[in-house]
Amino acid sequence: MNSAVKLALAGAMSIASVSGVALAQTAAEPMVDTTTTTNSTTMATEGVSVVRLDSLDNDQNRQEHTRLMQLSNSSESMTEAQAQISADPAIAQAIEAESVQATNVFHVETAANGGKIVYVK
Repeated sequence: MNSAVKLALAGAMSIASVSGVALAQTAAEPMVDTTTTTNSTTMATEGVSVVRLDSLDNDQNRQEHTRLMQLSNSSESMTEAQAQISADPAIAQAIEAESVQATNVFHVETAANGGKIVYVK
């Protein structure tokens, strides 16, 4: 009798776990991608992101926009960005794919994953 109770209990638990998963999948709203798509950042080539300065002109990115706006007016930043474009064909290919002239690139950063973030006017 003891093994019959264990068997019934194990069966009930397995049914409960399966129905719980099904219930969790059907009770919630469908999965929706919650990332924001603004067409401001594009991956033109593998590992290179092109970010347009005007796309950061909002409340959420105000500090970043201000920092980058100052860099866009810096001749040192422009010179350094031009040197990085010349040295890295992937960056040149990425801005060409986005129809951006090299003279509009004012800053290039290395991302945490080793890729490049190219900021353009």
